[in-house]
Amino acid sequence: MRHQRVSVIDSGTDVCFDAASGRRRHGECRRTQHGCGRGAPVTARARPSLSRELIAEAAYRLTRDEPTTPLTLTRLGAELGADPTALYRHYRSREELLLDVFDRTYADVLARFRPSADWRESLHAVAVAMRDGLLERPALVAEVGYRFTGGLREREAIEVTRRLFEQAGLDPVEATNQVRVYGEMMLAHVAMSAATITASAEVQAHELELGRNAYGTEASDMAAYEREVFDLLFGTYVDGLEVRARAAKRNRRRAS
Repeated sequence: MRHQRVSVIDSGTDVCFDAASGRRRHGECRRTQHGCGRGAPVTARARPSLSRELIAEAAYRLTRDEPTTPLTLTRLGAELGADPTALYRHYRSREELLLDVFDRTYADVLARFRPSADWRESLHAVAVAMRDGLLERPALVAEVGYRFTGGLREREAIEVTRRLFEQAGLDPVEATNQVRVYGEMMLAHVAMSAATITASAEVQAHELELGRNAYGTEASDMAAYEREVFDLLFGTYVDGLEVRARAAKRNRRRAS
């Protein structure tokens, strides 16, 4: 009587047993859905295809979850389960990727913004949204916060602020100029605040002590101190802006 060969997989190994002969057989059989046989080897689950959107979303998430750590392509590749060099098929450089990620922060700023009928209140709301949103990613701000992204979201944010300046009474040329002034003021403040509040506890304590002893500032918490500075900075700027806006309105009335 001819015996049927039966193979059994040794669980957790690549070794098969021939039940008829009792012999171990290495590498002769392959795992299949039904057990041991000559089927195709089981392959790893396919990874999702990379795209600019998928890469940028992962990078945006990492800059939020690891806010004080500069984003590296190695770390991003690990997050995506991809070789870091594969990212260069979608972005020419790390800098291009960071600018794309930074552009996405403006979408977050606009999502937080709640306009009002008063231009001063609206401009303050934009400033708070911008400050809060960017300070969630201090390492990103430190690297590319001074750059134009050229992206759609940045252009939308610029247009929102430009309209607010026109609402205040500035002519289109002056409104455009103030967009740049406002942007530089905000980004400079955010960059300094980000560097300060993410410094070590020892550095923060030294800065606070130095401020008290040498310059007479009264502050016990660095984050609260930076927020007070922001409120004073913004208030001073808007007061000056209102003076310019009133002067512009008077000049237009005289010219008409």
